Amino acid sequence: MKKETITMDAKLMFLQMRLISQLHNYNHLETKMIQCFQRRKKIF
Repeated sequence: MKKETITMDAKLMFLQMRLISQLHNYNHLETKMIQCFQRRKKIF
């Protein structure tokens, strides 16, 4: 029983970590895109 709960917690933690990393990557990409657009506006 204990082993099962541990694996469930591990799976949940793994999913949370993946979600957080994906969100972080998305935010990073978004900021990069915004910077690119801002640079383009300055050039034009």
